[in-house]
Amino acid sequence: MTGPPAGAQGDDAPPLSLARSSVPRLPRRVVRRPRLERILEEGVKSGLVLVSAPAGSGKTLLLASWAAAHPGPVAWLSVEREDAEPAQFWGRVLDSLRMVGGFPTDSLLATMRVPPSFDPRFVSVFVDACARLPRPVVLALDDMHLLAGTPAEESLAAAVRRGLGNVRLVVATRSDPALPLQRLRLGGELTEIRAEALRFDATEAAALLADHDVAVGPDELETLVAKTEGWAAGLRLAALSLRTSDDVAATVAALAGDERSVADYFAEEVLASQDPELMEFLLDTCVVGRVCGELADALNGRTDGQQLLVRLERDNLFVVALNHRRAWYRYHQLFGDLLRHRLRTEDPERRRMLHRRAAGWFADRGELLESARHLRAAEDWLGLARFVLRVAGAEILGPERPALVALLRDAPADLVGDHPEVAAAAGVAAYAEYDPVGVATHMARARELLDRLPAADARLTETVLVTLDAVLAWMKADPSWQIRAAQEAIRRLETVSPADLPAAPVYRIAAATVLAMGRLWSGDLDTAEAMLAATTTAVTARSAMTPVLALHLYGNTAVLEAMAGRLREARVEVDRALAIADELGWTFLPPSATALLAESMIRLLEADTGACSVAVARGHACLGEFRDRYTETSFGLVQARLALSTDNAAAARAHLVSLRRRMSDWVAPRFLAEWYKLVEAEILLAEGRPHEVQALLTGTERAQPGLARPGAHRTVLVARAHLATNEPRRCLELVAALLDGPPIDNGPTVDAWLLAALAHDRLRRDGEAQAAVAHALAVAAPEGIARPFLLAGDRARALLERHGRIDDAHGGFVSMLIGRLGGVSGEAAGPCLLEPLTSRERAVLLLLPTMMSNAEIADELFVSVNTVKVHLKSLYRKLGAANRRKAVVRARELGLLSASASSPAAP
Repeated sequence: MTGPPAGAQGDDAPPLSLARSSVPRLPRRVVRRPRLERILEEGVKSGLVLVSAPAGSGKTLLLASWAAAHPGPVAWLSVEREDAEPAQFWGRVLDSLRMVGGFPTDSLLATMRVPPSFDPRFVSVFVDACARLPRPVVLALDDMHLLAGTPAEESLAAAVRRGLGNVRLVVATRSDPALPLQRLRLGGELTEIRAEALRFDATEAAALLADHDVAVGPDELETLVAKTEGWAAGLRLAALSLRTSDDVAATVAALAGDERSVADYFAEEVLASQDPELMEFLLDTCVVGRVCGELADALNGRTDGQQLLVRLERDNLFVVALNHRRAWYRYHQLFGDLLRHRLRTEDPERRRMLHRRAAGWFADRGELLESARHLRAAEDWLGLARFVLRVAGAEILGPERPALVALLRDAPADLVGDHPEVAAAAGVAAYAEYDPVGVATHMARARELLDRLPAADARLTETVLVTLDAVLAWMKADPSWQIRAAQEAIRRLETVSPADLPAAPVYRIAAATVLAMGRLWSGDLDTAEAMLAATTTAVTARSAMTPVLALHLYGNTAVLEAMAGRLREARVEVDRALAIADELGWTFLPPSATALLAESMIRLLEADTGACSVAVARGHACLGEFRDRYTETSFGLVQARLALSTDNAAAARAHLVSLRRRMSDWVAPRFLAEWYKLVEAEILLAEGRPHEVQALLTGTERAQPGLARPGAHRTVLVARAHLATNEPRRCLELVAALLDGPPIDNGPTVDAWLLAALAHDRLRRDGEAQAAVAHALAVAAPEGIARPFLLAGDRARALLERHGRIDDAHGGFVSMLIGRLGGVSGEAAGPCLLEPLTSRERAVLLLLPTMMSNAEIADELFVSVNTVKVHLKSLYRKLGAANRRKAVVRARELGLLSASASSPAAP
């Protein structure tokens, strides 16, 4: 490796290019330490290596030197204070491992994501993935002391206790981390390199000084080593001072004090030797974590920022380039801390002004979160609040929402209570944390104070508040209010200029999404479907899709498709939503719950009770403490129907009672109240009480205008009740209206045709019964709708067996149904799956008959090509197929693909 000249030996030393997630570059001249590198090499073979010593002891350079010669992959992570949250820490760990590879492309480490709201179960998954690695990979964690006492450190300790398999941990730190070190010592799995071992001896110190073009006599060298106690950073700081000293002996003799005083002494000596203009440049630019020439010019008003940065790096003044183009630089942590301390203590107002300048520079370049961070550092709470409301509010709907909320979380309480814009921004933060009480409280306070603002500012803030009204209505599960508020928000947003409210386009999309969801849960399903489709098309065309909006759009579209029994389309939308959730690590957060609701509805109609139960459990886990009444209630209804699918009417009744209890403090919208009644009717049928079904549902058919799909289900349930009371002709009269024309909903359409078949069979009309069965299968088989047949039991089995003898249409699907109904075994009746397909595998399967390549399938499903390959491998195994063509043929035999699908691509 090569790098800038004149290497340093401290872990806080500048000549190393400290890339955040890659092994630092070595300087061209470096004092190698073979004795320590040998200890490291042996240590990673047996377990964990701990390099623990004070700042500036040479830890980073030692590890980088060893890593350069290590024969295997070394993933490097320079820990930062922001990594205290486990989600960020583990996300960076995964990024570091992926940068060096060292594991197969189908390893879980290649695809797994970390949820922003960290779930401890992630550690178990990570540990399991490490255990499966075929060969060792070293993970070096530098500056681990920055995580002392944090949740991230606790989660790492949990992983170490479980054992990291072939991931060999090397930890560099200023203080021992809270890891199970004693247990590792007793087990012979811990190698320790401490301050004593890291101290430079006279020979090494002389080599370091020589690298800085400094030569001292034997006596001065002995004094220097004694006073610094071989501390690498102290030796380097001495070298920088001695390089310009006229009296080497006097300078060495003046050196005194402990580690901190040594650092302060030499830092002051170095800074004092700089010209005032350069010193001013250093102080002006130290407020940013990374700096380029243009940013430097914006901060200090000069025009030579790039030249000065190049000069600083060339002179080894604690500045390193972050890439080979030398466009961006950063100050070494110790040096930067010293500069920032001086600026904070000597000129705090100048420091705040510099942060405001940095905020403006980053905002102009679209780096909204970085801009917000500098406004927070400037303690400009009013500026931060206004920036969030007008510009960065869209970030609340993206992957940066936790970071933005963290910036607003500690806003002074007096400002939140006394300034309308700060109160409104606190409301935005409360929404991002799924806190409806906080949203309502902060919005109310903002409105009380709104007249304190100039008219133009008040108008913009009120526009954001109206948008929050719509969001709050959704959080409160009040669809009527939701619709009114969203419509008002859209109206107001259309009257403001994007120049005044840059976040307005995303706010409009959010309001339109909330409006569509309000239409859905008020029962206006056709309008909701059209609005969701139009919004998705619009935001996709403008590339304005944010992750939260995408999850809501795709998830709610999937629910609508599942409600209509269009399971193939529903699966596609579920997979789009969950692919985004997987990518961002949001699979355990509330926005993912709606997609999982759709997944549970799909699996319910497929009669895949195991997968349905898993989807419900995952959905509840996503909701956590957030009371999304729409989704929570829907999950309760799915659970009740799921119990009926397993012939457990008592459990279904218990679920309904529990749901009624949970709904007692909420007036459910008419749409969900109707579904509740329909599930109750289904339970009554299972309990053998058909007359009560007729009493419950008959006469209500015209009382619920606009609820076409629940109306179809109601008709089916009343018809089932009449059939159960031996009134087949009345059953036929009721379902006749559902059999004329294209189906509104595939679910009740299959039910209606099956009921017609059963009624005709009871009337001994064999021809009509068989025709009705054929119609039911024509709708059910392409979508995989199995539940109606399985609920009908033996009566349906007889009809299906007769159909199978005279008609080979949908043979695989019919065989599967007969096998599950207890007729001819699945194997004897025809081909069957070795194990159920996951929703993702079904989505890939639907695209196999096309000529799409793996890359095109990946684009269609918003996943990586490697993910598609993993799904294909699993598909082939479950279908018992050797290639793509045979998988398509097998899937058609099983009724998993319609016969009209395109011819399969070549294997």
